[in-house]
Amino acid sequence: MNKEILVVPSGIRYISDWKDYNLDNYQFPHILNKTITGCGFTEYCINNYQNLILISPRKMLLENKKKQHPELYYFKNEFEKYVNFDSDVSYFPKSIKSGFSVYLNSTKGLLEDQDKIKSIILESKEKLKEYVIYCAIKKKPCKIIVTYDSFRHVKETLNSIDVLSRFQVVVDEFQSFMIDAKFKSDTELEVLYQLQDLQKVCFVSATPMLDKYLDFLDEFKNLPYFEMDWESAEPGRVIKSRLEVKYIKRSLNEEMKKVINQYLSGKFERFRFLDPSGIPAEIESKEATFFVNSVRSICTIIKTIGLSIDQCNILCARTSENEEKVRKAFGLTKKDLSEIGISSVIGSIPGRGEAHKMFTFCTRTVYLGADFYSTNSRTFVFSDSNIDCLSVDISMDLEQILGRQRLDENPWKNSATLFVKVSDKVNSPEEFREYINQKIEKTNDLLRAYNNNSGDIRIMNSLAETYEYSAKTRKYQSDYVAVNRHSGKIMVPVFNNLMLVSEQRTFEIQQIDYRDRFTVFNSIKDRGLETTSEIINSYLSEFNSITTFEDKLKYIQKAELELDSYELELFLDQIEPRKFKDYYKVFGSAKLKALKYREADILKEWNSLVNNFYTQSDVSSQIYMNFIVGNSYSSSEVKKTLKRIYEICNYQKTPKATDLSEYFETKETKIVDSEGKKSRGIKLLNKKL
Repeated sequence: MNKEILVVPSGIRYISDWKDYNLDNYQFPHILNKTITGCGFTEYCINNYQNLILISPRKMLLENKKKQHPELYYFKNEFEKYVNFDSDVSYFPKSIKSGFSVYLNSTKGLLEDQDKIKSIILESKEKLKEYVIYCAIKKKPCKIIVTYDSFRHVKETLNSIDVLSRFQVVVDEFQSFMIDAKFKSDTELEVLYQLQDLQKVCFVSATPMLDKYLDFLDEFKNLPYFEMDWESAEPGRVIKSRLEVKYIKRSLNEEMKKVINQYLSGKFERFRFLDPSGIPAEIESKEATFFVNSVRSICTIIKTIGLSIDQCNILCARTSENEEKVRKAFGLTKKDLSEIGISSVIGSIPGRGEAHKMFTFCTRTVYLGADFYSTNSRTFVFSDSNIDCLSVDISMDLEQILGRQRLDENPWKNSATLFVKVSDKVNSPEEFREYINQKIEKTNDLLRAYNNNSGDIRIMNSLAETYEYSAKTRKYQSDYVAVNRHSGKIMVPVFNNLMLVSEQRTFEIQQIDYRDRFTVFNSIKDRGLETTSEIINSYLSEFNSITTFEDKLKYIQKAELELDSYELELFLDQIEPRKFKDYYKVFGSAKLKALKYREADILKEWNSLVNNFYTQSDVSSQIYMNFIVGNSYSSSEVKKTLKRIYEICNYQKTPKATDLSEYFETKETKIVDSEGKKSRGIKLLNKKL
């Protein structure tokens, strides 16, 4: 695949700031690798002058975008179901009855109340036409957002009024074609089918599929590929996420419980620092965001610990099955929900400025593109490569997760803790190739059987329905036959390359990326994420072997001399407890040495800084109460009043008449007392704000 590098000019933080960037400047259709999340590409698309259709893989993400940008037109299909991206696709129904239920549920919109569905969709299409006409009258660009599932309705509507050619189509998070193949590959194949006759299409991602997979897929292998380079013009512009990796042998739930109990007991991690004015400050992480792709695990945690709905925001697929699981986990009945005025136990993504709950649990439904605006949340990721639904793809999922916290004021924005359970399964590449080849052979046999009956509509439909049933219930366990329902009606069996690629990637995750601690580390390093290297590990090991407080601080000073600034930051980020980094950052090695590394003296110094800061606020209030603008005061009178104020506020400072210049604009004057004696004085002109 030939790549063209787009060097982002110096000084650009968001795409909207890049005045020379324009989608029209590049050959369509094309792939765009943003390379980083949070660069504002979606904002650029929303605010530019072009007519745009933004296609997203998740309903919840579009709801989030609509909340942030009410002016967008969200083509919402009320009959479009949430997909269980957190389900374990290796599960196979134990009975024909349960298997058929899966099939019926997946095709419910096709089998029930067709007239009602058609009527609602027709109404939505008419509203879309009205929106397009309104934009034309107002001479403003149309901005339409829609899911992959409902794109064909938008396409049909715009075609019907002959305006589709005026629109650019941006397919957001297109790497999800592979990630979602196990869950709804018929949808992915359908949207690719609908896009193939369009020209102005841009496939966008910050974490696109690995190049070898793109080359394997006919829809992508020959497309122009543009990759944004944020480093060349301004080295250091991109702040890499820092990742603490913890390898575990016990269950992920046990580790999650441990973290949750720390928060519940008030053992919050603190970030101490000096603000730009030199005033000491600290932030406590009183919120935690958990990425764990299992509603079952989340429910187990809720029940085991006894968490309440007031403490938790559950972000998962809004299916009836998940609703029931989560509601029961909280010990709530439907009547309870009605009485407390809650329509759903499954939450929504808080907007900027909205309150966050202590715990936010996220499944893969919100791995892609969700924006969180917590001021203090830490991020915890749980990955067990032995279970398909619980395995975090280092090359795709992980980088998306690390880009979710948006606020710069959150000191944990660019960091996360990854709990890893490495693979217990051992399969050779030869065994896997044999497995794949058997499925490919069976797929070709099934498609040949269908094509051999070309012309006999009854037999073709029977075979297609059987193939569709197998795909939806067996989740492609024995073959790669998918059935497209073009325009929701015509059934077309096809070879599902997306599913084949997805299985190949799954094998890599389990047998390569997560084979052992060393390969996990290398996989993370390959993605450009900062984590502990062998050098840092050796420093951490020595630091952890030291038993006394004083010697630990001395060792940090030693590390400061021996490591470069990049390595030192990595080392400081990993040491526990956090207070050692805080003391070093606030006071510096010279001050710590002057305090002889004694914790009691360091705490006293810290408390003195903090107390002086708050005392200063009390002093200001007293001064403004005792001194009036426009009045004049003798120097001796000023000193006497200040001495009294300082004593009241326990402010350790020798009073001077000139102290008032910190609070007022002043000028020197002469004061004449009742006996006619003159003395130096100060006149207060204005308050200093």
